[in-house]
Amino acid sequence: MPKKKVIVDTSCLIALDNIKIIDILCALYKEVVITEGVLKEFGEINLECVKVKNIKEPLLKLFEKRLNLGIGESEVITFAFRNNYTAIIDDITARNIAIDLGIKVTGTLGVLIKAEKLDLIESAYIKAKELKSKGFYLPDKLLKQIKRTKK
Repeated sequence: MPKKKVIVDTSCLIALDNIKIIDILCALYKEVVITEGVLKEFGEINLECVKVKNIKEPLLKLFEKRLNLGIGESEVITFAFRNNYTAIIDDITARNIAIDLGIKVTGTLGVLIKAEKLDLIESAYIKAKELKSKGFYLPDKLLKQIKRTKK
C-alpha cells in the first residue's frame, strides 16, 4: 500500500491528464491533496483519492507578492509546509523555495519514475517522450537521464 501523502500542483495534473494516466496518482500515494486554487487552474477532477483543501494563510501573500509565485504553487507550498506533505511541483522557482523550507519535493518525472518502478506504467522514458511531444518542457539532458534510470 502506498504510504506517502502528497499535494499536487496543476502542472503535474495537466501533464498526467495529457498522457491519459492521471489515475496513477491514486495507486502511487496514500493521500492526494489539491488546493482550490489548483482546482480552478486545472478544472474538474474525477479521482476518488483526491481531497480538495481551501488554503487561507498569511504565507500565501508572501509567496505570491514577494516571491512572485502563482496561486497554485503558493497554496501547494503553504499546505506542504504546514502539514508535512511531499509537494509535487515542476516549476523550478517553486521547487527551490519548497526545498529551502525543508519540504520534500518531486515532480511529474519523479511520479513517472515511481510508477515505472511499481510496474504501473511500462516506461517512464516513453511517457516522458510523449509529454515532450505534447509541449511539456523537458530538456534533452533530463530525458537521457530518465532513459538510464530504467529498471
